[in-house]
Amino acid sequence: MALAAAAGTLERRRRPRPRLSFEPHQPWLRSVRTAEGREALWVRFAVDNDGPTPARGCTGRLLSVVAAGERRADIDPLQLRWAGMPRSLSFQPLDIRPGQREYLNVCFRLPETSAWRIDTFDSDDFDPGFSTDLAEDTQYELTIALFADNAEAITLPLLIAPDGRLTALPVGGA
Repeated sequence: MALAAAAGTLERRRRPRPRLSFEPHQPWLRSVRTAEGREALWVRFAVDNDGPTPARGCTGRLLSVVAAGERRADIDPLQLRWAGMPRSLSFQPLDIRPGQREYLNVCFRLPETSAWRIDTFDSDDFDPGFSTDLAEDTQYELTIALFADNAEAITLPLLIAPDGRLTALPVGGA
């Protein structure tokens, strides 16, 4: 019995420990030039693996949106893009090795507007059933989740203030 308990403890210690983080500056906020030559501000979450083994099959998703204090029931969970990858591969599950950091694109804003856009599929055959644009004069809380084949799912809420300030919230919200 003690041997089985020890094996379980060892297995838990050997698991990957993915972690999501956000800070309101570079490299979490990235200003880039689009293919059309426009500047865009990207909001990204860092995904780190603090464990001793790879986190396999990691996928990031937007789980929920709260607008002006009310949960938007019309928004289904959406898959988010991995940064730094060709667009054709940016939705593929990713293995994150111990000590490795990757970035998950959450949303972006073009300079000609103050509205944010959730960074998800933009294919002609994808219809989310709701707008992925977020009005500029509303406070939003976006809950982002990271799922892996061999680790517990983790979440981190992001507060977007009407003035554009961005803040990671403790799990459970403001």
